[in-house]
Amino acid sequence: MDQFVSIARIIKTRGIRGEVAAEILSDFPERFSSLSRVYLSSGTQGNWEVLEHHWFHRQRVIFKFEGRNRPHEVEDLIGYEVQVPLSERVDLPRDTFFDSDLIGCRVFEDDKVLGTVTSVLKVSETATLVVLTADDTEFMIPLVKRFVREVNVDSKAVHVQLPAGMVDLGVRSRDRRPEGAS
Repeated sequence: MDQFVSIARIIKTRGIRGEVAAEILSDFPERFSSLSRVYLSSGTQGNWEVLEHHWFHRQRVIFKFEGRNRPHEVEDLIGYEVQVPLSERVDLPRDTFFDSDLIGCRVFEDDKVLGTVTSVLKVSETATLVVLTADDTEFMIPLVKRFVREVNVDSKAVHVQLPAGMVDLGVRSRDRRPEGAS
């Protein structure tokens, strides 16, 4: 079975010609120009669609799929992810990584396992790894050479050298409250 990577998420129908508006999930929106077909997945079901054309509007991509010409023919696609085979991902420059490849990596300092990357936050130009420890504490590591010595996505390992006390700045996951809670 092929593995896929999501590049957009359909959020609504658009217009009267069977178009859909999608949130862009790719850092490389120019990649849509090279696509002739995409895989649409809801998580439980999926299907291939021929891409008739696309265009950009207000930080979204608008897709028109072949054979779907009316809004009622695309309503069922809301919530689907637009995907391409993993083998068709964009080639990245050296020392850059896909967020999806970093998630699940174990984080090591020397020979000690500090935890596992659960997500990647992006603020400005710097990505930050969110790491969950074995005792259910989350802490963050900026993805910069000063702290991150080596990333090996094939072996799912990130080797770091952190300043003293950085791990201790973490917050226990169960102690965090939803925003607005008191």
